[in-house]
Amino acid sequence: MTNTAEAKKHSPEGTGATAEAANGNLTGRVKEQAAETVQQAQEQIGAGLQYSSGELQRVASQGRAFVKENPGLAIAGALGAGVLLGLAMHSRF
Repeated sequence: MTNTAEAKKHSPEGTGATAEAANGNLTGRVKEQAAETVQQAQEQIGAGLQYSSGELQRVASQGRAFVKENPGLAIAGALGAGVLLGLAMHSRF
């Protein structure tokens, strides 16, 4: 190698293109990682929503079964909850 070629290799101008390429690679990897993280979050949210929906349906069916088996108790409970809620709201307004 000649002295000028070696000087360019070690000069700051010679490393500028390499640094830009490294930044481009890093940016690409960060974007890929962010996309993967978003994908994983979307999958987990979807699974959570599906689980919650199933649990709500299960609780609702248990509630309907309880009301069918114990209609008097269900009416008394609803009446008691209504009275308590009415008293709580009456004192605030």
